Amino acid sequence: MIVLRARHRLLPLLGLALLTLGACQEDLAGGAACPTLCPGQQLEVHDTVLVADQVFDSTVLVTGMPPLGTETNLLVARYEDAQGDSIVSGASLRYDSLQRNFPRADTTAPFVPVASITAANLQFTATPDTSMIRDSLRFEVIDIDANVPELDTATIHQLFLTRPALGSLNVKKDSVAGLHIVPLDTTFIRQHVTTGTRIRLGVRLFSYGHDSTGNAQVGITPIKSTSNATGTQTGPSLQYMAHSAAPATDSLTFVNYSVSKASGGPEFKYLANYQLVLKGSPPAPADVMPVGGLPSTRLYMRFTLPGALIDSSTTIVRATLLLHQQGDPTFARTDSISLTPRVVVASPIVTDVSKAALLLADPATVPLLAVRMNPAETRTDTLVLVSKTANLVTLWRAEGPNRMQRAIVLQSSGEGRDARRFLLYTNASPVDSLRPRLHLTYIPRSGFGLP
Repeated sequence: MIVLRARHRLLPLLGLALLTLGACQEDLAGGAACPTLCPGQQLEVHDTVLVADQVFDSTVLVTGMPPLGTETNLLVARYEDAQGDSIVSGASLRYDSLQRNFPRADTTAPFVPVASITAANLQFTATPDTSMIRDSLRFEVIDIDANVPELDTATIHQLFLTRPALGSLNVKKDSVAGLHIVPLDTTFIRQHVTTGTRIRLGVRLFSYGHDSTGNAQVGITPIKSTSNATGTQTGPSLQYMAHSAAPATDSLTFVNYSVSKASGGPEFKYLANYQLVLKGSPPAPADVMPVGGLPSTRLYMRFTLPGALIDSSTTIVRATLLLHQQGDPTFARTDSISLTPRVVVASPIVTDVSKAALLLADPATVPLLAVRMNPAETRTDTLVLVSKTANLVTLWRAEGPNRMQRAIVLQSSGEGRDARRFLLYTNASPVDSLRPRLHLTYIPRSGFGLP
């Protein structure tokens, strides 16, 4: 009896096993069985291509990047073509608080003011793009102070073009990299120091020599910084040898830096140095949008993807964005720069695209890969948005549409530092084959349990 009972108990277990085996023959896409019960089951993978307005509902060009006063590099450049200057930029250096009294050990003693100056100079470190320099260079420093509202760049623009130089320095091509000391008019400096008024200096650039029509560009670090290794300070500095009035015999070299940030406090971009584009990139051809150039632009692209792909449990295993690039031979060079995608983290309440284009995720959060190439090439660019190492869709699904805009920004790796640009076709292209495409590979949603 005991044996018979054991056999009867085995019958339900045998039936359950047969049902499970039958379920494993079903397609997972039909929701017939649980994947954990069928380890050998093949997943159903789908491919689809979305085109133009199926991918983006908004593509907006944002000009003037990075914003004035926030640059990490001041590009001083002059590009020339057969018609003359084609792109020109300069550096605006602002010294709003000058040292005009000698330091004193006894704080109860009266101040000893500066009475005369016997030497003055502007010192800055240049980082050149040697591939752009065909001959020697001449730096000129000018007075760009004017009684106008802050950041009235139109007025400053005219001063760059019309005012004579306070000082200049010729530099040979192979000596452009490094520290440069431009002697300045001591009378001009003394007047401002003794009266306690500010100084605003502009730096402009020219080629000179037997081939003075060549292009040239150098970068200047805009703010004061200190090297952790050497303890030396860098950044454009205004220096002068100051002397007190007789019978005192005080003399000292004063070093002045622009204000960029309060100690432990916010940045003062309205007092900071900035880059001024005097003559910008030519207009882009019809039907394309530029990324990069001078002033540099970013391309804001907002996605309009089906909710069944983004908000359901559909698994997107790969997504690649295909963009078509029109070659720009204006500044063709053999080296390349990168077209870099960045994830917008602004919420939908940020309706100003120019502000949303600044609210970007740290590249380490969603490490979308940049595409490195020569902007002079005509080619198709492939940007990977979903891969094993980065999944933009997973981030969007986790944050939800009410917390994060579903958008990316395209920017040049030479933003603000290189006049070259990428020319990209958008939804407005009259040629369908040139419009953006999104290639998706995904696994449809699967049900669980028995039918």
